[in-house]
Amino acid sequence: ATMINCIQSLSISTEVINRFYYLKPVKWFPTSKLVFAKLRERMHEEEVREIICIALMTQKKVLGLLYVTNDQLMLGRDKMEFLSTIGHMIAVSIENAKLFESIERAKSELEISFDAIQHSIFIVDSKLLIIRVNKTSERVYGSSDGLINRKYTRVLYNQDHPHPECPIWACLWGAEPVRREGPHPRWGGYYHYYAFPVLNSAGSLERVVYYEKDMTEARKLEQRLQQSERLKALGTLAAGIAHEIRNPLATINFNAQMLQRDLALDQHQGQMFEDILIEIKKIDRIVQQVLHFAKPREPQFLPNQLNEVVSYCQDLSKAYLRKTKIEISADLADDIPLLVMDFNQISQVLMNLLINAIEAMPDGGRISLRTYRQLEPQGVVLEVSDTGAGIMEEDRERIFDPFYTRKPEGTGLGLSISRQILEKHGAYIEMDSSLGEGTTFRIVFSTSAENE
Repeated sequence: ATMINCIQSLSISTEVINRFYYLKPVKWFPTSKLVFAKLRERMHEEEVREIICIALMTQKKVLGLLYVTNDQLMLGRDKMEFLSTIGHMIAVSIENAKLFESIERAKSELEISFDAIQHSIFIVDSKLLIIRVNKTSERVYGSSDGLINRKYTRVLYNQDHPHPECPIWACLWGAEPVRREGPHPRWGGYYHYYAFPVLNSAGSLERVVYYEKDMTEARKLEQRLQQSERLKALGTLAAGIAHEIRNPLATINFNAQMLQRDLALDQHQGQMFEDILIEIKKIDRIVQQVLHFAKPREPQFLPNQLNEVVSYCQDLSKAYLRKTKIEISADLADDIPLLVMDFNQISQVLMNLLINAIEAMPDGGRISLRTYRQLEPQGVVLEVSDTGAGIMEEDRERIFDPFYTRKPEGTGLGLSISRQILEKHGAYIEMDSSLGEGTTFRIVFSTSAENE
């Protein structure tokens, strides 16, 4: 108690400490020789004549110095060894505390990084139980309390046994990284899946890190780009063919009219010539559509109100609805901003969708038009829904392809041209359909700063 009655913590460079204290860990000297002025003044005020300096050493380095006041003139070997041991113990404690702090900091940084990842991550043990999830997984699948210690098969596949195509199961069996892609087992879309093995020191698989990334929007964009490239190539080919058809068609049309005028035809022959001229006009109309598809008119961009386009087309459609049992209704949002667009071209797109909907309901039904704003991604949406028979699965992937149609009298260009027009407007079109329930076409216009 009389030996240690004052402790002062100071910061000294490692070079100084190692030079003076590594070989002799315990030193004592008069307080008047203290280097640090504040400590020297304090010792003088407390009438301390001599001070002991103990190096806080580990096996690798000196971490600092511990000053202890001394009220005896000399220190025995036993006390010096005792003080040296104390210094070593304090140094080890400091080093352990720093190591613990470093581990805690690394753990905290790892947890923050783990939770910052914007895709779902599970850590699954060898018993198929989820032992850790990140924040995104909690937002997508529910709170961690409902996920931890549950079988991943129940969470992902709603079943007790692993799915044969499951990347986690493949990783558990093979102990190698696994990558899969395809529809999500719970909510569809298109995802990339990754499973990475975590091995223990013995080389045995201990757990699996599962990572899933939603690629639905990226895949849609990729498909739209591929479609645009195909349409561009097909348009060039179609334009060449159309021009080659147009010239001989004009000759056929002219000669048919001359023969009809100059020959003495009976009623049957006259009707045959009428049929020829009618069919020539149909061919010419198809050629015009092909040329329009191959080289569409450039849009005249002006600020327009989308709701006015909808109202205009709703009025135009009445001529098609007179002899049908189809009802049409509109639900138009009041907060739709002005969009920079070509009024006539967007009207053409909407009328094409309306005519398709009418033709899909020969026995009657209902058409619903709706406009609204969406937040993610930011934009204005125009929906056209019908209660028709729906579109068959095999047709859904090809419905926007040029010249693809199920209609006996159709050219298969309406939706292709519509999509082309929308792409020039920076918009895109999507389709949802259920057999026996109906179809919804959804047009999304961007509302970025330059389009508002």
